[in-house]
Amino acid sequence: MKRSIKTFTMLFATLLFLGTVLAACSSNKEPASSSQASNAASESSSEASSTPLDPDKPPVELTMFVDATWYPFQDWTGEIPEAITKATGVKPKITVATDDKQLALMVASGDLPDIVLSFNWTLMSDGNLSYPYNEIFPKYAPDVKFDPIMELVNTAKDGNYYAIRNDFSTEAEWKANPYAHMMVPGLTLRKDILEEIGNPPIKSLTDLDNVFAQVKEKYPDMTPLLLNPNWKRPFFDTQFGAAGGGFADQDGSLVYYLRQPGLLKSLLYMNSLYRNGYITSENFAYKNETETEQMMKASKAFSYTWTYSGADRLNSIAKEEGLSFVQLAEPLSPEAAIYSNGTGGLGLYVSRSNKKLEDTVRFLKYLYSDEGWKTAQWGIEGKDWNMNPAGYPEFTFDMNDLETLKKKGVYWWGVPTETGVGMALSGYKAGSETTRQGEQYSKIIKFNPAIGMINPASDSPEQIIRTNIDTMVSTEVTKVYLAPTEDEAVKAFNELMAKAEKIGMSKLEAWANEQYGPLKEKYDNLTK
Repeated sequence: MKRSIKTFTMLFATLLFLGTVLAACSSNKEPASSSQASNAASESSSEASSTPLDPDKPPVELTMFVDATWYPFQDWTGEIPEAITKATGVKPKITVATDDKQLALMVASGDLPDIVLSFNWTLMSDGNLSYPYNEIFPKYAPDVKFDPIMELVNTAKDGNYYAIRNDFSTEAEWKANPYAHMMVPGLTLRKDILEEIGNPPIKSLTDLDNVFAQVKEKYPDMTPLLLNPNWKRPFFDTQFGAAGGGFADQDGSLVYYLRQPGLLKSLLYMNSLYRNGYITSENFAYKNETETEQMMKASKAFSYTWTYSGADRLNSIAKEEGLSFVQLAEPLSPEAAIYSNGTGGLGLYVSRSNKKLEDTVRFLKYLYSDEGWKTAQWGIEGKDWNMNPAGYPEFTFDMNDLETLKKKGVYWWGVPTETGVGMALSGYKAGSETTRQGEQYSKIIKFNPAIGMINPASDSPEQIIRTNIDTMVSTEVTKVYLAPTEDEAVKAFNELMAKAEKIGMSKLEAWANEQYGPLKEKYDNLTK
């Protein structure tokens, strides 16, 4: 999903947030070694670039459009981009989007650059707009082999794949890298206040309610729980074993997430938090997470829904106020589960306007290689980072300092080809609150990217149904949260479900299930 610049900067630049899952890529399909994340593509030779480049030849210029208004890097400058250009003989000319409609207008006008970096897989996975990777890599870089699972999750309806999207790793790669912890929802608590009330154990939602009750009694001017506008319910969905959106596998068939029993339980629990005075009605009007961050910094609330890096982030921004925060690290119920159904995010698409395909593939080949991806994201090995023998990088510069990243040109040009494991390793820090929760929640992740492969085409009847349901839910769900009694919350939920059915939820599920069986079978065969 797309996220705001604030969210992306926080998650990509601390655990450097996002996420989701780029496949381990070795030609023999073996899991990645625990000593390092696997690169996106394996090669028959040991070198990232087998053809020597003429150092006196001017670099080839390729135009690149970044379809993300929030992208921190606006140009190809710094020692790391220079190193990539030296290795590839290519120097991209960068244009960053000024609004979210710019790419669609470029497509309509036929005015596309050589390369497009975008989340819009549905739009750009079109043979009229982009060259298939399975066509240009065998022609210009036949030694590059992408992992079969990676090829599968990126394959469009026409049987081609037009990008290898970032932030995807297979279940095998995640399990082979114990220091890589997927970004998950989290609950951040004020450590000092926990200590003041005697550090009561919090092993269940009942324990959590008891803590909220104590905070409400002893600190009447402080709200027990503040909801991040972008992360209101995911933490609680997780505790009830519910997926928070899209489709969910229920006994081998797909249902839209609203039908999950755990989803209703999560909604009713949220309603109980409101009825008990632990969250406020005003909270549902907040739109900007910067506003809620500042409220935490000003001691307006005891706890905060965010991600697993919430405590580390708040400890950094509230240092001068003398506040301290911890993560609620362990799941609160035996039903707790995280569903990793994603198939990646950003893709590098080679447009049909590109007249320099050999140079472009050489550039992409390097970025997808182990050396190239790590150089782009982490810097120069031995100078900017070293791999700890345990299997995670240790940096000689502050990876949380965006100005340092901009000056060096490091990290953000590695993002387009990073794996999910690679992103997680980029932010690993022993002993951090992020790591403390990540270690526990890694145990409850369930992988099924076949679900993420089911995407309605733009403007299709199924896409219209899905959009209309989600739009309706975004407004109607507040009635469930703020109902004065549980019975009325159930009534509001039933009314919401009736509206979803009227929009076409059953039709959407029937369409999804026509595809799910064959896709799940293909995925399962590749993981055997």
